Amino acid sequence: MANVTFDIMWREAMMELLDQLEAENPEDPALAPKDLSEWACIYIRYIQILRKLETSYDQMVHPQKRLDMRKALEACIGRTLEIRHWMVKLNRGLDVVSMDDILVDLKLTPEVLEVPVPKYFIEDRAKELDDRDKFLEALVEKYNVKTSQPDPIIKIGAPLPEEEAVAILQKNERGRQARERGRLLGIVKRQRQIEDKRSLMGVPLSHDEAARRIQAAVRGYIWRRRIQRGSDLELQFIGMKPKPRDPKKDVRIGEAKNLMRRKNVQLENMRVYDEAIVTLKAKVRELEGQDMRETIQDRVNSWFVEKRDMESGDYPEFPEPEDGGSKVILNPPLPSVQSLLEDQAGGKGKDGKGKAPAKKDTKKGGKGGEEEVVKEERVTSIFIPGIESAVHEFVAKWQDRDETDNFLQKYDKELVKDELRPIVFEEIRLQVDEEMRVLLQNLKDMVEAERAAKLGKKGKKKKGKKGKKKGGKKDKKGKKKKDPTSDRSIESLFAELVSNGVLVPCPHMHVRDYLGSSSYMQATLEKANVLPDPSMAQVRQALTEYAILPLGSQYIHERAPYIKSVLLYGAEKTGKTLLTHSVANLAGANLFDLSPRNIDGKYPGKNVNMLIHMVFKVARTMAPSIVYIDEAEKVFLTDKKKLKEFGSQEPLNRTKKELLKEAKGMGPGERVLIIGNSREPFMCVKKDEKAFISFWSKHVFLPPPDYASRRVIWPGLFERYGGRLPHEFDLSTLAHITEGYTSGHLDLVVHSMLTKRRIERLKAEPPNIPEILQWLCKVQPMSKEQDEQLRKWMDKTPALAFIKGGAKPGTASKKDKDGKAKKGKKK
Repeated sequence: MANVTFDIMWREAMMELLDQLEAENPEDPALAPKDLSEWACIYIRYIQILRKLETSYDQMVHPQKRLDMRKALEACIGRTLEIRHWMVKLNRGLDVVSMDDILVDLKLTPEVLEVPVPKYFIEDRAKELDDRDKFLEALVEKYNVKTSQPDPIIKIGAPLPEEEAVAILQKNERGRQARERGRLLGIVKRQRQIEDKRSLMGVPLSHDEAARRIQAAVRGYIWRRRIQRGSDLELQFIGMKPKPRDPKKDVRIGEAKNLMRRKNVQLENMRVYDEAIVTLKAKVRELEGQDMRETIQDRVNSWFVEKRDMESGDYPEFPEPEDGGSKVILNPPLPSVQSLLEDQAGGKGKDGKGKAPAKKDTKKGGKGGEEEVVKEERVTSIFIPGIESAVHEFVAKWQDRDETDNFLQKYDKELVKDELRPIVFEEIRLQVDEEMRVLLQNLKDMVEAERAAKLGKKGKKKKGKKGKKKGGKKDKKGKKKKDPTSDRSIESLFAELVSNGVLVPCPHMHVRDYLGSSSYMQATLEKANVLPDPSMAQVRQALTEYAILPLGSQYIHERAPYIKSVLLYGAEKTGKTLLTHSVANLAGANLFDLSPRNIDGKYPGKNVNMLIHMVFKVARTMAPSIVYIDEAEKVFLTDKKKLKEFGSQEPLNRTKKELLKEAKGMGPGERVLIIGNSREPFMCVKKDEKAFISFWSKHVFLPPPDYASRRVIWPGLFERYGGRLPHEFDLSTLAHITEGYTSGHLDLVVHSMLTKRRIERLKAEPPNIPEILQWLCKVQPMSKEQDEQLRKWMDKTPALAFIKGGAKPGTASKKDKDGKAKKGKKK
């Protein structure tokens, strides 16, 4: 693709953003979006714009355009997250928002809802992440830490003794030889039968007749093959059969090479731009710095004259650096509306005409009760100013700019100078401030000397006013929590956590490795008052929006709706660990493994508090970071009998108290996320259940794959492990047969089946259903009892508990609260 392609894509996205803002805030308030379907349409539109901005930003080679485009991209991501959280509120708190009927009305495919993950989360930090990975690998090798084990495969059986193995090989070889002899004898027998028939008929074939028959057979074979090729071409033409791939003529390979070439050009242009900033900044300072200095000095001098007391001759105090210094003089702040109203009210009070309006009592006496002003809850709009400024900057700077002379998309010198002038002006202003403070002090000394001379006394320097202690109030606050590791460096803490296997290397996973399709019946089921399971595509979407996008950007994490922790729960091998690794990988985050099994036997007793402290200290310092807890339900389990059954050296719940403290202190901007995995969340009961459910900000259920997802999973798994299903393969039957198996079970079957030898023979012997079933029968499907227990526990999560009429977990009912309050009043 050419540079113009991405310029047009950027232009379209910015104009569509402007249309979106008008659609959200129309002139007529009655036309503003209100219900879930209207907000869903806006959400889908934002995702389409986000995809355009991400693609154009990824391939744009102009460095200044990329900087401006990133502002729009991050603002668009933030606005998408705001609308997503608002849709969850409108959807009764359910994270699964069914939009299949809306997609049908808009004539869009479900792939539109796949939220793109910006590549700059990783690429802009490539050097930093590479150094971190090398340091981590060196520490793992130094301390001989056991890394994650390779993917398991189905074991056929235990290893055999040598004598038994030799006997089996001999038996198989004898059987093979016997079958080969039988095959050869069969050929000889058929040949004799043919010769006997010929001798009985008495008409031996002539050479010409034999040649004609051979020619007829060959021509028949050639024509059958020709007809088959024609049929294949016809099916390919009408789209019923995919075209065979030719690596030499594959357009996608050429496009990938072109994109990589653009990446190299992008890095080179950025390097040249960074070097030009230094040289052009020196030029701006040299050519325009003196004029800036004189302008600031003239304004400050005139301010001295204006603010000087004419009677006493005293000069005003120069603003402190904390208050902005000369910036207050050059750009005086406008009076606030509140101060204007107060001045106006004060003026009326002096005249005796106006009176301060009496405050209206919101409470009315008697049995009438209370009148409360109920404010209508609205969607947050923190990112709208960012979108507006990005659109305004695009229109002012890039929309009508002529770039016919900039074919290579190098930086624009004039734009760089415009960007550098405010920076140079600020640096010069700070220098002038120091000079003017010295000058002002000299003028004050002169005024004091003249005043003393008139009185016949020696001039004495007037003592300068002591600086206001703005930090005095901070000293009165309570003492900060002591840091037990204040005498240690982050590198030493990092190394200690790696040596104990707490900070672990993250496998390179992508969220798209969690294979699965969208559901096409969710809206229909909801109309029938049936709450459907989330589809695997919706699980990917939820993890991207709740974890990856906020963690990847500091700007987004500080302003977007805050999510502290996410729980992934589901049956065994449903993809919980894969999704956790993909979040850490795509966000470029550190992965801290605080699973009870992983830290068992490490930091015994009260030393576990030091462990939790170190983990969160390093996580905050080296953000973004993920604190991963596998078997999270065991951390909140207080039943000592159950804890003894696990056979651990230390109680598995020993991290609970300190973990709750650290989680309570987390806030926006720290870019630390706690992700818990659980396949038996129902183990927590009563108080443990309330504490467990209330700890997590979001609860994401990972269901077993449905029919549509299984049709996507099987071909995807074969391609992942180096194989490929033929076009004629009966995928529908295989998807029906494997109902009840999780995606991890299917992955285990394909990984075990596709050995190196089997991959080499795929062309000669394509895989078939009986072969797959031979491996599938060695895997146990998900039990119905576990599925029922998971669904019962799912009904206790906050959203479903509220929908189905139960009290929210972790909160007291209104009756209990009112009863306690009434008892207190009687006392």
